[in-house]
Amino acid sequence: MAVGGYGTSANNQPALSEMLTGGNWVAEAVPRPSAGGNIFANEVSCASAVGCLFVGSHWAGKRGLSANLAEAWNGSSWRIVGTTGPGGTSYSYLDDVACPTTKFCLAIGAAGTGRKYHDTAYIWENGATWRRIYVPSPSGVRNSELAGLACFSSKNCMAVGNYTSASGRFLPFAAGWHDGRWKLETTPSVPKQRYAEFQGVSCPTATRCMAVGETKDNTRAGYIHAFAETWSGGKWHVSTLRHPPSFFSGVSCPARNRCFAAGITFPSAHASEHPLIETWNGRTWKTQPPARTSAPNTLSGLEHVSCVSPRDCEVVGFSYDSRVSTSALTLAEKWNGQRWTVQTTPNP
Repeated sequence: MAVGGYGTSANNQPALSEMLTGGNWVAEAVPRPSAGGNIFANEVSCASAVGCLFVGSHWAGKRGLSANLAEAWNGSSWRIVGTTGPGGTSYSYLDDVACPTTKFCLAIGAAGTGRKYHDTAYIWENGATWRRIYVPSPSGVRNSELAGLACFSSKNCMAVGNYTSASGRFLPFAAGWHDGRWKLETTPSVPKQRYAEFQGVSCPTATRCMAVGETKDNTRAGYIHAFAETWSGGKWHVSTLRHPPSFFSGVSCPARNRCFAAGITFPSAHASEHPLIETWNGRTWKTQPPARTSAPNTLSGLEHVSCVSPRDCEVVGFSYDSRVSTSALTLAEKWNGQRWTVQTTPNP
């Protein structure tokens, strides 16, 4: 299952959902909240073929502020099961969700008022009710957000994100969920970088995770670079990647020492984006050539990746024609253990 959004001629954005079934991608209708507004479907997690949950936000009301949105899939249709944001906040959104079982899902994001925001987390229990849970933030933070989440089981999850320190630095942070409690985990900083933030995380075991994101050089040019950190032995360890300007937006680890990270790379400082796929073998990263999209949509980017084994992965994103600003189309590619191939996907 993949989720996202698309633009219409009326200049609004409905949600988009597509399901891979029988080797074919099929579009599934997504209901809109009664308040209307643009919908942002950020992430989806499926505990079974008939049990999925996607999270995101929608713009509601005249002020255009975002509100939490969640929808559940029962095998044939989506239904809204949204959760409200914390009291005293004027906007909220959900960035990621993980459903290790049909009875337990964990969702994370942020909420705030004005320029102040803080991380949030909720549990979706028994497919019926939401319960907000407190998440600790690093001491002295100005703002904090959780952006990526992975659950090995309902008792072992890892959430990653970023925060602004008291001195104004933009830094990554992580919190582990163990037996119903959160614990902040120290994340090392990346040398000579102006900021670093996590976008995604995957945990192939209860004691091993891979988190990915981006850093920015501490120079006037401020180029961004994909980076990763591994969680092992109860600690986070930097696994920096020094590519041309690039960033990671998703990662999936189908085995303890096998990960696939997806994102975008810019071959030169002023070049348009191209897809980026990196694989990790437990020691080093290696670039994989993704399948190229056909003309006129020759440029593309990858946003999310999911692997059920080292020989079976799906990656999704978009392709576009650089000459036409409204030419973006859905993109899906499949990994069979040897190569990536582009799949046909429907577009609204």
